[in-house]
Amino acid sequence: MYVIPKYKFCYLAEPRTGSKAVAKILMEKYDARFVRSHHDTPNDHPEIDLRGWVVCAGARNHWDAMISWWFKSERRGEMTPLIKFMPRFCKNNPNFVKNGKLWWKMRPFINTLIRYEWLNADLDYALVSVGLPPCNVPIVIDSKRNGRPYQIFYKTTTRDWVANFFKEEIKQHQYKF
Repeated sequence: MYVIPKYKFCYLAEPRTGSKAVAKILMEKYDARFVRSHHDTPNDHPEIDLRGWVVCAGARNHWDAMISWWFKSERRGEMTPLIKFMPRFCKNNPNFVKNGKLWWKMRPFINTLIRYEWLNADLDYALVSVGLPPCNVPIVIDSKRNGRPYQIFYKTTTRDWVANFFKEEIKQHQYKF
């Protein structure tokens, strides 16, 4: 969790949404204060009253996110077939997936969504709304995926699995494969 109290701005870091790059920019360019843990939520800090603040967090296209999690989780060995990985990951990681939702943890607190696919535009919107200048978050590629598009890793069965499992959120965020 990162805060800029003077501007009433809070950034909640969601995993696999560019959060490390955003946090780095916020601390270097805007003197954001790091609050205890990168992935903390306001529940972890009841002493900070965020009423009236811009509170933002990231989200990512569900198909892209699953590929990102797959590469991160399987980076040390042979890749488990995607069709086996996804149900196991979704079942065994309640901090990341709960009740068919991938971006559930920060949702109750935020009023501004920063979509990974439009990271700079969405972050600039949030910053400018509190009187801060826009910035440019550099793209960081930190996996064996090497920036390859997520679509190439899917077959019809795996694409449909994601569409069905995350149906509500995909519709809510209007994501497309």
